[in-house]
Formats: sequence, structure tokens, C-alpha cells
Amino acid sequence: MKGLLLKDFYIIRSGLLILLLTFIFVGAGMSFVISPWVLLVIFTVTLSFQSAVTVQTDKSSQWDRFSATLPISRKQTISSKYIMYLLLSLAGLGIGAAISIICALFQSSFDTDSLLIYSSLAVTVSILPGSISIPCSFWLDEEKSMIGTILAYMATSGIIVAVALIFNKYMNLKENIGMVIGILAVISIIFYAISWLVCPAYICKKDI
Repeated sequence: MKGLLLKDFYIIRSGLLILLLTFIFVGAGMSFVISPWVLLVIFTVTLSFQSAVTVQTDKSSQWDRFSATLPISRKQTISSKYIMYLLLSLAGLGIGAAISIICALFQSSFDTDSLLIYSSLAVTVSILPGSISIPCSFWLDEEKSMIGTILAYMATSGIIVAVALIFNKYMNLKENIGMVIGILAVISIIFYAISWLVCPAYICKKDI
């Protein structure tokens, strides 16, 4: 498993530093125009998306076929993508939080509630799409899997709007936004765990 994670890291590391530096400087400017906490969401989503790149690279280089000859199971290969996606999401969350806090303190606008709300939102818009895009990457070919990834983010937006509208019928959404976003984050984690359990089992069964 460690070797699989290192292989994926080597694939994305070449452009990772440039990507991080770009978002640090661009995001710092955006923090003054919009909100310093938006960087939390941007960094988490951007880094987690890099995991999807490794699946496409495996297919284009036919590494997925070569891996069948190695002493690793198909289940381990699939699980490594879920682990890498999760690690990149956490890294993005940590980096985004650190930069957001620095920008907020510089602007004298640090707020714990905003930190928690945007952290929960970042978890939602990164983890929930991952629970859809990772299976699509394995089930579909290269072109269709990219479409599946785009649809995953569209579905996430739809779910967020639907949940917000449902809660808005029974309570003041603006006053309870923190609770609603927190519930969405929990739902996202549950969906991700279910996807992690179902995807490897289904694909391994299909390959038999």
C-alpha cells in the first residue's frame, strides 16, 4: 500500500509545488476581495482533485494492466486511491486553514465560527464529489470518467442546495447555517465511507 501511495505522489508532485504557490499568491489577493476563509475551500478542493489525475495517468500509461502482474490485489489498488484522495483533502484543509487564519488575523477579521463553517464546507465539497468520482474513474473509460468527475461536482452542488432548501422550510437557514453545513459534512463522510466499501468489492467481483 505504501508503494502505491508513493507512486501516486510521484505522479502529482512535479506540478504540486507550482500549484500551491499559485494558489497562495492568488488566494491571498482573493482573501481581501471576498473572504479569507474562501481559501479553505479552494485549497481542499484543488488538492483533492489531484488524486483523480493519478487514475487517468494509470489508464493512459496502462499501469492499471501492469499492476495485475504485481503482488498487490485489485482491492489494494482501489483503496490506495481513496486513501490518497483523503490525504490530499486533509493536506488542503490544513494548508488552507493556516493561510486563511493568517490572512484573517492580518485583516483583524478572525472568527472561530467562520473557521468551523468553512472547514465543514470544504469537507463537503471535496469528500462528497470524491465518493462519486473515484468509482466513476474505475468503472468508466478515460473520457467518460472525466465527465463523471464533472457531474460529481454538479451533483454535490445540487445536494447542498436541496439540503439547504429542506432545512429552510423548518428553520431560519441564516441563523443555523453552521449546523446545516456541519450536517452536510457528516453526510459527505458517510457517503465516502460507503463508496470506499462498495467500490472495491464491486469491481473485484466484476473482474472475477
